[in-house]
Amino acid sequence: MSDFKTLVGPALGKIPSGLAIATAQHQGARTGFLASWFQQVSFEPPLVAVCIKAGRPIEKLMHDSGHFALNLLAEGDFASLKRYGKGFEPGVDPWAEDPEALLEGAPSPVFAQGYAYLVLKYVRVLEATGDHLIHIGEVVGGGLQKPEVKPYIHTRKDGFGY
Repeated sequence: MSDFKTLVGPALGKIPSGLAIATAQHQGARTGFLASWFQQVSFEPPLVAVCIKAGRPIEKLMHDSGHFALNLLAEGDFASLKRYGKGFEPGVDPWAEDPEALLEGAPSPVFAQGYAYLVLKYVRVLEATGDHLIHIGEVVGGGLQKPEVKPYIHTRKDGFGY
């Protein structure tokens, strides 16, 4: 590791973020993955920015459907970390064997027994010069399902990798 990465990496990794499962669906296809780079970026209208590594299968579903969701994780939700951490290949439906895991009627998959969720109308993508794209969504729905629980807060050991 270069001197720059050795010096900067540990500090960069301490920028805190939440953890959520980002989801989208379109014409019968749906997917989700573990997202750790997202932030509210506007009050009026309420906007959220989500950074997604270029080429992830969820991008096409978000663009085509015009919606996506963030299912915020509760502190200690290691099962979701394990299940969604690597994402899913195109064509794999993470909820095919457990349709009751999701709320009905949402434009993107929303966990029925989650901590909190946001439904977002897709606004635009900002193509930065890095390896992730910044997707902007307007909050059009959501809810806090377990108010007695704390959100999952995440920091990294090193700011140059997940």
